[in-house]
Amino acid sequence: MNNNSSKINIDKDSPIPIYYQVASSIRDRITNNEWEVNEKIPSEAQLTKEYEISRVTLRKSLDVLHSEGIIKREQGKGVFVEKNPQPMLHDFSLPSTLGNRLQESGVNVTPLIISSHISEPIPYINKILEIGEEEPLAYIKRIFIFNNKPIGLNRSWLANSKVPGITENRLIDNRLSLTLANVYHLKAKSIENSIQAIIPDASDMKTLNINYLSPATLVKSTSYLADKTPLEYSTTIWLGDRVKFNLNIKNEEE
Repeated sequence: MNNNSSKINIDKDSPIPIYYQVASSIRDRITNNEWEVNEKIPSEAQLTKEYEISRVTLRKSLDVLHSEGIIKREQGKGVFVEKNPQPMLHDFSLPSTLGNRLQESGVNVTPLIISSHISEPIPYINKILEIGEEEPLAYIKRIFIFNNKPIGLNRSWLANSKVPGITENRLIDNRLSLTLANVYHLKAKSIENSIQAIIPDASDMKTLNINYLSPATLVKSTSYLADKTPLEYSTTIWLGDRVKFNLNIKNEEE
């Protein structure tokens, strides 16, 4: 056990409910290995004193963590850590490279297709993909599952003329990059990303099974073939409490 606990920072003037702030704090402390899996966390009396909250508020916080499968209650014994909710690490590699790295490290991220169809042209996307303004788009919407929970919602658009039939046939293992490489012989060689914090709309919140208090990050990506031709434009909403981002920047002058 690590006795160097995370700094407790609860803002009682914040519009974010106190119970939610406490649940986030305890989740972070477990993530930082303050308490190991199967270890008993401090008693209600200790935690209410640490956070300066009522037992009613604390129990509401513990209910959140229990519903997430992070803690377990044992009658007459107390509350124990069920699992460490380590977030998935996303390093902005190319999709195929990232998938290989995750597989090698034993991380099992499962993509599930929600919808797939031919879309009418979308002017700004057609422009990004450098295709005719009247050309239809292949549209694929997927959700990513990690540790049996949604961690991301992805939407991808491609020039339909480059990938005929992709929306009618199943993707290989529901993986778009794998299908593009093996079926269409199209492989991205570079990718551009932009990142911003967002509040998902009501429909996306429902799909991801989150509420308006859940932190989320929107990543917009454009991938390119070796000849710099745009291949795919995508947007992915990643859940902030389940995904970490890792950026590696090289100084080209060295």
